[in-house]
Amino acid sequence: MTFNPAAQQLPDLTGKTKLEALTILSNYGFKFQTQTRGGYETFANVDGSIIHIRPSGEIVRTDPKIKTFQGKSYHRRYDQNGNQIQFIPGANTHNTGENLIL
Repeated sequence: MTFNPAAQQLPDLTGKTKLEALTILSNYGFKFQTQTRGGYETFANVDGSIIHIRPSGEIVRTDPKIKTFQGKSYHRRYDQNGNQIQFIPGANTHNTGENLIL
């Protein structure tokens, strides 16, 4: 059986208003956690998935923290279709392509 984190299961939020996105996040079990002074909002799911809404409206989806065999921790990122974004050194692998209408 494969575990698909909540961050991967969300529908594409591109073109949604912030209110629509917050309703969808709530329906998928995400709860508001914090907002930074810079305006970044963080929502967490009990499975460890994290959703960040940047001030620009960009959505950043990450799954539960994973530890490598060297002991380092990281979160995988997902695009708007729930596909894992592969890290490519020197490439813009932080852009998810998922943006709300603000």
